[in-house]
Amino acid sequence: METASEVRTERVPASATLEREQTKPVATRIWNLLISIKLAIWIIILLAVTSILGTVIEQNQPMEKYLQAYGEGTIRLMDALQLFDMYHSWWFLLLLSLFALNLACCTIDRFPRTIRSVRTRRLTLDDATERTLALAERWKNKGDILQWAETYRSALSGAFATPRTTRTEGAVHLYAEKGVYSRFGAYLTHAGIVIVFVGAIVGNIFGFKSYVGIPEGEEASHLDIRGGKRHIDLPFSVRNNRFWMETYPNGQPREYSSDLSVIENGREVLRKTIEVNDPLVYKGIWFYQSSYGQAGPPTAQLLVRKASGEVAGTLSLTPNEKQEIPGYGKVSAVNFEPNYQGFGPALEVIVEKPGKAPQQVWLLRKFPAFDRQRGDAFYLGFLDIKENLYTGLQVAKDPGVNVVWLGCLLLTAGMMISFFASHRRIWIRLSPSPEGKVAVTAAGSANRNRPAFEKTFAAIIAEIRKDPSNTDKENRA
Repeated sequence: METASEVRTERVPASATLEREQTKPVATRIWNLLISIKLAIWIIILLAVTSILGTVIEQNQPMEKYLQAYGEGTIRLMDALQLFDMYHSWWFLLLLSLFALNLACCTIDRFPRTIRSVRTRRLTLDDATERTLALAERWKNKGDILQWAETYRSALSGAFATPRTTRTEGAVHLYAEKGVYSRFGAYLTHAGIVIVFVGAIVGNIFGFKSYVGIPEGEEASHLDIRGGKRHIDLPFSVRNNRFWMETYPNGQPREYSSDLSVIENGREVLRKTIEVNDPLVYKGIWFYQSSYGQAGPPTAQLLVRKASGEVAGTLSLTPNEKQEIPGYGKVSAVNFEPNYQGFGPALEVIVEKPGKAPQQVWLLRKFPAFDRQRGDAFYLGFLDIKENLYTGLQVAKDPGVNVVWLGCLLLTAGMMISFFASHRRIWIRLSPSPEGKVAVTAAGSANRNRPAFEKTFAAIIAEIRKDPSNTDKENRA
């Protein structure tokens, strides 16, 4: 006969484990793969690596910019792998879908067991259950079991939660619990992550992001997205009625705004002044104030008067453009000084009259009649410089954004429950002792944050035992 020391546990060969796995039905093997933690870990690693690549490699840039950084062969390979637009690539969406499917299958696999554990509560405290619990107190009372059971029931209701009473052979059991909902925090978190991924996938497939610059007085309805590889024509157009900018005393821009109109079927259906973080939204498409720029050369505004002072008209001059004054000659703007010799803004123009040499003239904005000193048939007054600016709009459509917000809400709620709530249970068993007293055993458990529950358990036990006059303390074995 073999002794215990001679008994050896045989290790099952890996080949036998693999053979046993291969004998399972295909559907079972696929399901086991989908609920595998290893699959989740590998997907998380791949998502982290691809996210790093998406940060290092600028996304959706013009091909000319990539040519400056990479060789043609490298660009062809990276373009084939969709690394220039990886967040919309089929393989990135596949990773998101696999991760969402993995979480969903894990939840489906484990959720029924949690439901069963919650429904089949252990209402009585037997010796086997007591040995598995880290928290337990024992004492003895003089008196009747039912009377003490009612006393402890009332005390436990006030200090913790209303208990359920169960009677067995010669014993009375009280069971109270709080925070049973904490068992579902992880599933709520999983559901939130899955919903966030679903929203992200919907947004990637059916949404878009683009940029458009619209000069003042013009409209735009055509969008280039993903580095110009895809084009969208909106069912309406957006018109830039006016763009303006406020600056600090040093000339730096403080804020800029655009007066926009939505034109649909030839008529204005919406008008709004947008600023940074205050977009225009129409038919699920968001127009954000993003930037601005010079749409063309600035225009100088001149007032033309006759020698008598009568207004003869106005001129709008772009740099080196010649404008004719009927019966007088041609005028062109060649230079602008913001502070000419301390007299403020000034414009240098060239006056060309038939049969005479061109004449250079400085016009001062603060002194409209300064040019009158030439004693000519006409004199010019400098009004202002008008910059032709465009408004830069970030255009985005994301039909999955509300789904993502719902997922974030569930994710936050699930994490709050998982981190700050716990399922706490307390049992009290009252049974007759050989010396004619009532033997009382109180035990408790918590599925998380057990050190904090130890203090709570001690306080609850002290509360329900406020009258120790008829109580004999017994150390736990």
